[in-house]
Amino acid sequence: MDRVEKILKDPFYQECIAKNEVKEAKRKFCKHAFQHMVDVARVAYILIMEAKELKNFIIQNNLGIREKAREVIYAAALLHDIARWHEYETGEDHAVKGAEIAEDILKRAGFDNREITIICQAIKEHRGSFTENMSLLGEYLHRADNLSRSCYFCPAKAECYKFDDMETGVKAILY
Repeated sequence: MDRVEKILKDPFYQECIAKNEVKEAKRKFCKHAFQHMVDVARVAYILIMEAKELKNFIIQNNLGIREKAREVIYAAALLHDIARWHEYETGEDHAVKGAEIAEDILKRAGFDNREITIICQAIKEHRGSFTENMSLLGEYLHRADNLSRSCYFCPAKAECYKFDDMETGVKAILY
């Protein structure tokens, strides 16, 4: 996962992660730090494997080999909340801005234009409600984003507007 390693070492990626942490330092609800992004990556990959969708994902997106598919999945997850800090500053949807920011990071990491399109589409789709028009990666990224949270044990769950809609509010742990 050399290209994923390049994302993690990208100075602008690291800057965005740091900005997220600063903007959310006093936030009592779920945060969008690096660990959340890693959790989303792992859960998304597990979901795709459990659904036996990896081969379909590889063929559908002409990725060729499993390693490329894994890099694409991890890249989308590691970048999905990269612009959360920007949303706090401007009100602009972090999913849309995140896809824009991700493009340059992905180019520097060595992803090709086709892979960048797949990843950025999933980043745009991860927020909001599930729709039937979502890409396969967008669908799994969206679900993994929710499943990565420990809502059941959250001290702020009584005040959280999302709690009743979260699967992890009903069951303590799913993944």
